[in-house]
Amino acid sequence: MLEALFGGLFAFTMQVTTKIIHSSIQIIRDELGIGKQSPLKSRASYRPSIEASALNLQEIDAEIVDRQCSMVSRPNIADQAKIDSLLKQKDKEYNEYKQLQQDAAEAELTELPDSFVESSLFKGAENKLLYHTGLITLKKNCPKCRKPMRLQHKTVAEPSFLDFFWQCTGFYSPNNQCRNTISFRPADLSLVHKSGIPEIEIDNSDLSIIASEDSVLKSTDKRIRAHIGGIDADILCPIHLTPMRLRQKKGPENMPLLDKYHLRCQNPECSQTTKLKSFPQLAAFLRRKDGDGILV
Repeated sequence: MLEALFGGLFAFTMQVTTKIIHSSIQIIRDELGIGKQSPLKSRASYRPSIEASALNLQEIDAEIVDRQCSMVSRPNIADQAKIDSLLKQKDKEYNEYKQLQQDAAEAELTELPDSFVESSLFKGAENKLLYHTGLITLKKNCPKCRKPMRLQHKTVAEPSFLDFFWQCTGFYSPNNQCRNTISFRPADLSLVHKSGIPEIEIDNSDLSIIASEDSVLKSTDKRIRAHIGGIDADILCPIHLTPMRLRQKKGPENMPLLDKYHLRCQNPECSQTTKLKSFPQLAAFLRRKDGDGILV
């Protein structure tokens, strides 16, 4: 069975028996109905629509903020009615965004099935999870409240698989807060991901050694810095469901690279951040923006 699907077609399939009857890729195809529906559009054609949908979410949220500010200074029925309408519009747009992400994943698996590989999660392969940290989760809902769940890990310098867990995004909601978490069980899962990504094809410790070389650090820092202020259409705020914007932490210029950059919600009242605190995360961000990761 399919345990979770992320934007960009990063997926877990649960091994329910010791004998796997179908390959993980076939399980994904079966559960998404690939081959049982009309041909999808080209995978490349979805990207502009995904980015446009993310911007629509941002624009709707900005209008909600403006109306809420108006309500503070002068409560009125018209603004409240507009806020209610905008919230419904935002919910509809978010569902369309998720569908576009899933359709793009299905299209890529249909067009390029041989460009995906199946991996086991073993010690030293933590970079495979870190590379995908923060991505929108399409097929993992909280069993208690049905909100999407996020793959998180404890705040440690070098997380092991035991440090990862599923957290309900309702945890961040000021209303109807849900604190449900689910343990992450790597032994029960196989991982399907794109091939040809050097940052997850080598051991995590080897990646750290290479990425920590002075010349690589400087190059990575320069490339990341070029995107400050830009949004990441694949990383949404768990509260406002809007694309997050790249920021640089205040501090000395020579601060460690893994403590320097983060993605932050654009809502002025929100402090939600996704820290880019590992080399796999930085590589994933750069590949989404430039087409190349750290190890080009």
